[in-house]
Amino acid sequence: MNRYGPISMLILCSAVGFAVMGVRAQEDPIANPDEVQILKVVQFYFDGIIEYDEAKLREAFHPDAVVSGTDDTGALDSKPFQEWVLYTRGTAPDRAGRENTIVSVDISGHAAVVKTDLAWPHVHYVDYLSLLKLDGTWVIMSKIWYKEKPNSAAVS
Repeated sequence: MNRYGPISMLILCSAVGFAVMGVRAQEDPIANPDEVQILKVVQFYFDGIIEYDEAKLREAFHPDAVVSGTDDTGALDSKPFQEWVLYTRGTAPDRAGRENTIVSVDISGHAAVVKTDLAWPHVHYVDYLSLLKLDGTWVIMSKIWYKEKPNSAAVS
């Protein structure tokens, strides 16, 4: 359930961008401290997958996280995070044309789900990131993804 309209999401993402650059989140009246922390984690995820930056992904994910989706035949493709993250040891493709967007954020206490849209030149992903707040820190515990050809469907 997306409780953010496009303008609100733009404002919230801008607020997180400022927080990441060092501006205190408390200065933004709409920023919930948990949301700010969650959006920082998602930004580490976005940067890590675009830049093939293993350290940023390890900052975002819990070591025991699981990454799951389906392959081109519809069969389950599931890996422990520790195995999945090794793809970053390759060479990152050109980041031109790769747009990552937060579609929705849903927080209940110490649990949250973030839906993301990754519109890239040769593939489109929709990710659902499940996060937990452990010892005061938000981490991604699981990622499930859906993959399709670009522009084949709009995300709702």
